[in-house]
This record gives sequence, structure tokens and C-alpha cells, in this order.
Amino acid sequence: MFVNPTARMKNPSNIRKAPIAIDLAQVRANLIDGRPATEALTALLAFHAVRIYQLAELKLTDVQDGRLHIDDRVILLAEPARDRLNAYLEYRLKTWPTSVNPHLFIHARNWTTLRPCTNWWIRKQLGTSGDRIRQDRILDGAHANGGELRALCDLFGLSISGAARYASTVNQPA
Repeated sequence: MFVNPTARMKNPSNIRKAPIAIDLAQVRANLIDGRPATEALTALLAFHAVRIYQLAELKLTDVQDGRLHIDDRVILLAEPARDRLNAYLEYRLKTWPTSVNPHLFIHARNWTTLRPCTNWWIRKQLGTSGDRIRQDRILDGAHANGGELRALCDLFGLSISGAARYASTVNQPA
């Protein structure tokens, strides 16, 4: 009986597909949506490429003096993101003035608890994949700085291999 010697061998290739740009119509619509949470979430993704789990876990104390403190990084907020975040904070205070929830983003079901919002709630607010918006922002950053790995790591908190994935798209035919 013949046994295939390559049957249990795995392909050692860890090459991931390069990210592709998205249609920005939904992102632009979200930035002027009129719902403060949607506008603030979209702005943080579109301008600063904050990870979805980080958005869910953000606390009120992570926003100070126009800066966002995430893990060991301090991000100077872009003016459009700062404006939308301030509008959201005013809305939050008016809507749930007695909330003791320390998380930045709250909604009707978690304002009386100490739980963060969920990734599902964030996706529902955005109407699209937040990860795709984040990837598009990093892709744009890679093209803007010529694919410099160190800059991508510092700006977006990426690993070297993650930054290389985006840098590989620079100077590639469309």
C-alpha cells in the first residue's frame, strides 16, 4: 500500500494578502451622520486607525488635552477627530448624566453597568467593518510616507511584519 509522504506537510508560506483600499463613501457619510457615537468612532478609525478592541476598552481618562492615551502610545488627535469626540462627550453627558460607566463609548444597554461596549455594537454604529476602515487608513499612511516601516510602526502601533505588509503595496501597479 502506498502512503503519500507529503500528506501531512504544511505549506510554510505565511504570506498574507496585501490590504486593498476601500470605497470611502460610507466613511464620509459616517463622519457627517448626525449620530455623535458614529461620527466619533469613524473619526478615530479614519484619522488614527485605532483598533476595534481598543475603541471598546477606551476609558474617559484616556482622552486628555486633545490626546488619546492607548497602551504605551500617546496620539495627538486630529482636529476633526477631536471635534467629533467633544461632540460625543457632550451628547454622552446630556443623555446619561448619572452614568458611572468609566468607558468612553456607552449606549442604552450598558450605561448603568461598568461593562464596555461590544465590538458588535461598534460595527452596528459604523454600518461597515471597522477593521477595513483601519486597514485603509494604514494603507494611506504607507503610501504617504513611502512605505517607511519605522514610521508605520510608530504611527499605528504595528509590528515590523505588520508594517511590511502595508509597505509592500507602495510602488506597486494598481
